[in-house]
Amino acid sequence: MIPGNKDTRDGIVFSIPFLFVYLAFMIYPLLSGLYISFFKWDILSSANFIGFTNYKTLFTDEKFYTSLWHTFEFVLMTTPTLLVVGFLMALAVTGTSPYKGILENIFFFPYIFSMTVVSTLWAWLMQKDWGVFNQALMHINLQPVSWLTNENLAMWSVGLTTLWWTAGFNMVLFSAGIKQIPKEVYESAAIDGATYLQSVRHITIPLVRSTTVLCLILQIIASFNVFGQVYVMTGGGPHGTTRVLVQYIYETGFRYYKMGYSAAMSYILFLIILGVSVLQYALLGRKDQ
Repeated sequence: MIPGNKDTRDGIVFSIPFLFVYLAFMIYPLLSGLYISFFKWDILSSANFIGFTNYKTLFTDEKFYTSLWHTFEFVLMTTPTLLVVGFLMALAVTGTSPYKGILENIFFFPYIFSMTVVSTLWAWLMQKDWGVFNQALMHINLQPVSWLTNENLAMWSVGLTTLWWTAGFNMVLFSAGIKQIPKEVYESAAIDGATYLQSVRHITIPLVRSTTVLCLILQIIASFNVFGQVYVMTGGGPHGTTRVLVQYIYETGFRYYKMGYSAAMSYILFLIILGVSVLQYALLGRKDQ
């Protein structure tokens, strides 16, 4: 038996370029942002150290709380829907339908577009006076709907756009999980008289649990970081009802030049996402094991 090569020098040499990029574009900005959060800095003048003042201020900032709530609202609105729709899509493209290849392309097609393209397209479709959706409603003698300017519908409209855009990504993950299930399991269930729905309930869903946990964590992280769709479609309106936390962070830093305060809010959001992700993994991952 030939002993394995324990010389790791080649691996270290090949990893140096990646480590350099990782340190330069991930670790350094992360630490630099944390450092800035302890200063009052408007970019144009020198920074003044103020300790934890920025963190104390955000806990008395009404806009911070409303923006955080709108973010949670978006997470609760989109995450379950995206998981369910992604799973149903995966069932469609992994079944016995002769059109599953076409369906897979159709379902994944929106995901290849950029956020700006998708948001602009749907903002046009939802335009009140000449948008396609309202033109269709008026064609059947219904009143046009203020999709993006109604306080009760604006966030749902952004959520619908996100569903159309990103559900295909979850479909790919669920499809990969379903394809790992041995066909013999389904054949045995069919011999025992199980219907398709019974097989999905008692075989598919339990055996893709680890994939579901992965999709859930990734989806919640993505939803907490929502910004582009809201900024392009509604700009945070009407009356701030769709302004999410990332948008407030952006406006604070790059419109009002409060870089330290903006950085402090960024790290609070980071801690929230980290806490939610760890909690999910601890609870769902442990059950999966």
